Amino acid sequence: MKKLFLSLAAFSTIVACSSSNDDEPQTNNASIVGKWYINKAEKYTSANKQTEVHVFSECEKKGTHEFREKDMTSTTFAPENNNCVQTDVVTRRYTFDLVSKKFWYDDDKDFPYTISQLTQTDMVFEDHLADVDGDGIKDIIKFYFKRIK
Repeated sequence: MKKLFLSLAAFSTIVACSSSNDDEPQTNNASIVGKWYINKAEKYTSANKQTEVHVFSECEKKGTHEFREKDMTSTTFAPENNNCVQTDVVTRRYTFDLVSKKFWYDDDKDFPYTISQLTQTDMVFEDHLADVDGDGIKDIIKFYFKRIK
């Protein structure tokens, strides 16, 4: 679980989701442009074939990820001494290829995320790059976003 939180922290700092539901229609005119928060994250590890779910606290859900046409700003919050405090604000340029569903930060093109679900209200980012459990096989971390506006 520590590695999941490290990955979440890294993702939240850099930017800032069960499996994708193929039965839910993908809306062609849905856009990542808008303001989102991360509702939960899932980590599937190949060594034990287990999925761990991290549901974000109300404090963490105050964090926002505002995607504009070519850049986005992430504001993160975390509990500290019984208070919810803002921990970071980061703006980065990105590219999203609608055809391949790949998303990457302009300075991290070799580390793309896959957007496996994109509707008017929900978005799922998948990270297939980390070997979280150290078994030599890339694991899957999903970040489940909900649109704020």
